[in-house]
Amino acid sequence: MNNFLFLLEAAPEGRILGFDLEFLMELGIQWLNTLILTLFLAKFLYKPVKRFMDNRAERISTQLATAGDAERTALTMKDDYEGKLRDVEQERVHLIDAARGQAQEKSEQIIAEARRDADRIRDRARKDIEMEQERAKDDMKKELIDISALLAGRFAAVSLDRQAQDSLIVETISDLGDVKWL
Repeated sequence: MNNFLFLLEAAPEGRILGFDLEFLMELGIQWLNTLILTLFLAKFLYKPVKRFMDNRAERISTQLATAGDAERTALTMKDDYEGKLRDVEQERVHLIDAARGQAQEKSEQIIAEARRDADRIRDRARKDIEMEQERAKDDMKKELIDISALLAGRFAAVSLDRQAQDSLIVETISDLGDVKWL
């Protein structure tokens, strides 16, 4: 065993690492320091870091859940909005159809009123024409009365025979011109 320790103690020339007692002690102390440091870090650093990581993971999952809820809410709102757009489009079409119907009715009312006005104007014109014809008839009657009085005066002034009377009537009628007798 002495030979073994000798091998461990003596580092031949040109070798970097020799397994002597001092090296083994340093190696043991370093392992002990590493073990103590690991236990210390596990006790005092691992739990806070694990708690921090757990809190962070929980915050992230909460944010993901919130984002999922927000996305579902947004999709619901989008569906509602699209439904309202469809309803608005249907209402727009309905209002346009109603407006066209009202415009058509109004147009028909205006046309009917214009026809009634035209009929009233025509009736008034007919009445005016009839009244004018009546006035013309009355004027002609007055003229005939005047002509008859004039003729009677001429007959009375001149005592004529039958031939002279006929020529006087023809002359009086020719003086009247182209009068149409109604």
